Amino acid sequence: MNVQTSGQRRFTVIELPVFPIVKESLLMPFWYLPELVQFGWIPFAAILAVDLVCFGLLREDVSRGATSTLMATAHFVLFTPFSVAWTKLAIRSRQAVANHPQFSYSRTQWLYLLASAMMTAALLLLVGTPYVVVRYGQRNFDNQIALLGEAAMMLGLGIYVIGYVRLAFVFPAIAIGRYAGISAAWKQTAGNIERLAAILVLAYLPYWIIGQAFAWYMAYHPPGIIDAFRGCINMLLIALATTALAGPALAYKAIVLDEPQDEVATRAVGAKQ
Repeated sequence: MNVQTSGQRRFTVIELPVFPIVKESLLMPFWYLPELVQFGWIPFAAILAVDLVCFGLLREDVSRGATSTLMATAHFVLFTPFSVAWTKLAIRSRQAVANHPQFSYSRTQWLYLLASAMMTAALLLLVGTPYVVVRYGQRNFDNQIALLGEAAMMLGLGIYVIGYVRLAFVFPAIAIGRYAGISAAWKQTAGNIERLAAILVLAYLPYWIIGQAFAWYMAYHPPGIIDAFRGCINMLLIALATTALAGPALAYKAIVLDEPQDEVATRAVGAKQ
């Protein structure tokens, strides 16, 4: 535990145990397999159906941008109830979801979906807008505009990553009904940005590696078979990778919920001084 003092204000930074949290988040699908099936089969089946629809639209020459937008929207809408249930499970174990509905939208789910939409909008603003500038420069053979757009895109991506990590506790707080605002979430991650970033990356890394290996393997098969198998495997990876959200949930539990009460009082007293 690292204690930092600034004048009369004292802040306690709880150092996150990166590898134990990553290990627990990756093992959760096996420990809670019944809950994974219970809360995951509806969004999994629905997103697979949407994927088949998008595949049919692509065969009818509908733009890939339109189908990708449809898939992304469907993913957020369909997997939000699962994300809320799985986050509650990670933080408070089985008793927290004993009476939780399989698939429903209440105030919690809508707020969680709104937070996801705002994160996506921030990504589009910070990274998508400069990307349009890059494409404009490339189409007009203007290297200066293209380079300017690339620099802005890298800067925007850096800002987004930092903001996403610092605000990662927004989602667990919403899921368990303890959301106290963006400012509170920002302060709760102070001093742990590197460890929290490592948890987010390592919890998702195995699924990314599997996806890359699958893409490499399927490159040697005919296009029709590739698309069919890719759709099924991608949906499976999405379902599994979604469980990686247990990483920030467990980190939130370690920092916010498991913090001794005397340390909470120390922060409160220090903030008033």
